Amino acid sequence: MSNINRIPLVIAVIAPLVLAASALAQDGPVRTITEIADGVYRATNNNHGTVFMVTDEGVVLADPINPDFAIWLKGELDSRFGVPVRYVVYSHHHWDHASGGAAFADTAQFVGHANMLHHLALPPESTQLTDVEGQYAPLAALDTDADGVISRAEASDMDAPRFAGLDANGDGAISGAELMRGPVSLVHPPNITYTDQLDISLGGKRLRLNLVGEMNHSLDSSRITFPDASVMFVVDYITFQRLPYMEMDFELGMYEEWMAAIRDTEEIARNFDHVAAGHGPVGTVDDITDWRLYFEALEAAVAAAIDAGQSLEEMQQSIEIPDYSHWNGYNWLDMNVLGMYHFLTD
Repeated sequence: MSNINRIPLVIAVIAPLVLAASALAQDGPVRTITEIADGVYRATNNNHGTVFMVTDEGVVLADPINPDFAIWLKGELDSRFGVPVRYVVYSHHHWDHASGGAAFADTAQFVGHANMLHHLALPPESTQLTDVEGQYAPLAALDTDADGVISRAEASDMDAPRFAGLDANGDGAISGAELMRGPVSLVHPPNITYTDQLDISLGGKRLRLNLVGEMNHSLDSSRITFPDASVMFVVDYITFQRLPYMEMDFELGMYEEWMAAIRDTEEIARNFDHVAAGHGPVGTVDDITDWRLYFEALEAAVAAAIDAGQSLEEMQQSIEIPDYSHWNGYNWLDMNVLGMYHFLTD
């Protein structure tokens, strides 16, 4: 895999995060709470969504999203329902969904897949910035004085929450080990973990977590279901009415496993009336089907271009999938082509 093709994908992932943070700083986040069904609610923070279940004995909350949102949501839960959060259950470890749980640490237990602990652990202190691989590797170039760490001044364009997420020890600098781990310092670690399936009961209502399976987006993703309300919650490995974005990162290279997870979830979702996603509106199994069909169309288009002898650059310029041009993020199609090209050729 050439560095020429890897770097544009990583930059494409990082830059909009900075832009999004700048927009929020100017306008403030848009937040909503709506009931999906039978005491299960959806809460949103701009384009990120989570779900929670209210019972007489307390609340079970999925992803806390980020610290500011978690503080806001805690106040809303207190004023609307008057019962504490008893469980925070994670869909996976990624910082933009799992940060902020500390707001509920006075009353809640934290639940995630066992693999999550591995992702939250720091690599050896001896890890250098030049050792970093993956999507955060380009950030090592911010160390312009070559002292082996990225100072806050060197990362002046990085939003404060993301810098804090990387700066695990709070010393105002990002080391090689911290950069390798990623911006997860604001993720409260789970004290309850599971391997295949975990059932939680609170106030006579049930919640179930299942390991989605090892796949390209993450190795610790949980599918979260509320059987009494017929609600399923899926995050990132499936999104609704939006092209995949960071999900197309090809570093793990587990495309077939990812597609298997999508198809498996699609079949299970037939037993649920409502499917909420971490990005996009609340939908149904039909939205998962649409997601799968997009990948199949993308794969077919890229495979045909490869067979026709097109270069990657030619594919990115020529491939269009007009049936999905109305989806959010259609301008990311060239990045999707890049990811699919590596899935099929690496």
